[in-house]
Amino acid sequence: MNTLGFTIVGFGTIAKTHMVALRTLPIIKKLPLTPVLDTLVTRRTDELSDQAKQIGFSFVTADLEEALLRDHTQAVSICTPNALHAEQVRAAVKHNKAIYCEKPVTESGERTKALLQDVPSTYPAQLAFVFRYHPAVMHIREWLKEGLIGEVLQCKVTYLRSGYLNAARPVSWRLSDSMSGGGAITDIGVHALDLVRHLFGDIASIDGKTHTFVPERPSAAGASDHVSIKVDDWATMTFETAKGVLGQVEVSRIAFGSDAFRIEVVGSKGSMTADLEKDKLPQLHLLAGGIPVLPVPKEIELLPDEKATLGVFQDSHTAALHHFVLRQAGDTRWNDLTPTLQDGCAVELLVDQIIARSNS
Repeated sequence: MNTLGFTIVGFGTIAKTHMVALRTLPIIKKLPLTPVLDTLVTRRTDELSDQAKQIGFSFVTADLEEALLRDHTQAVSICTPNALHAEQVRAAVKHNKAIYCEKPVTESGERTKALLQDVPSTYPAQLAFVFRYHPAVMHIREWLKEGLIGEVLQCKVTYLRSGYLNAARPVSWRLSDSMSGGGAITDIGVHALDLVRHLFGDIASIDGKTHTFVPERPSAAGASDHVSIKVDDWATMTFETAKGVLGQVEVSRIAFGSDAFRIEVVGSKGSMTADLEKDKLPQLHLLAGGIPVLPVPKEIELLPDEKATLGVFQDSHTAALHHFVLRQAGDTRWNDLTPTLQDGCAVELLVDQIIARSNS
């Protein structure tokens, strides 16, 4: 049996999402390689050893180097705080393991740019910009290629989350400028900016600002002392692409009661809209009225079908890892869909610009 052994680094929510995807894939898809959960790398080895075995891992260690020396591991899924990614990517390259890395690549565009000097451009790596694999995004991209709304004029992306409005929420690595690199703009802004590039091409110019509305938080759960927060919880940006598409991006982690990931695209013949939190298909509005026969993107087959869905969030992660497994087997379909470390660097450098302007 041809297998693709994975080392998963981390045991947070996203790591578990990757585990669910990899365990589910052989059940719902016919694969050229069988993904196998080989090694879990975690600081909590004693606490998680039994659970890891129940999940299907053969080995548990706190040492990434030890995991990478295993012959049964051919790929590494990196699900750790942003500031740890560079060292872990370099370790994977040293041991010639394929890389599936959570976004962003590192905590800053400049550090990612330096990292890429050590990673060949042809190295087998994929970044978890999973919204490229969202069914609504796949349809928007296909319908843009078909010119259904004519010349694209404007795009607005709004990604709103609410979990950080509560000032009693304690500090975590996501609120540390040294570990995360930024707040909402780094955490979810990179997704929004990547979709702009994915749908419309390179961003030629960008401006914007960040703001921190909750300036201090408890140092730990139940703690009475507070620490200052140096990362943003809201950001807004305006951009123009190299092809002349104008647009806006707003991201927030304090939009209590307004959670959404909305995309609005206006063209000379109509518009497309979708909320990626709930819509699997975008809405199409045409000036001429009526709805033509709508093309279906071929890459939709990467997604679980309706009988196997675990929700659009999990499905998008599953489709992304499905594509990663296919690529490791030599399947070259949909190469233009693949989010690369270079794509991550491009949007992280844009984020750096906005953060620098806001701090000046």
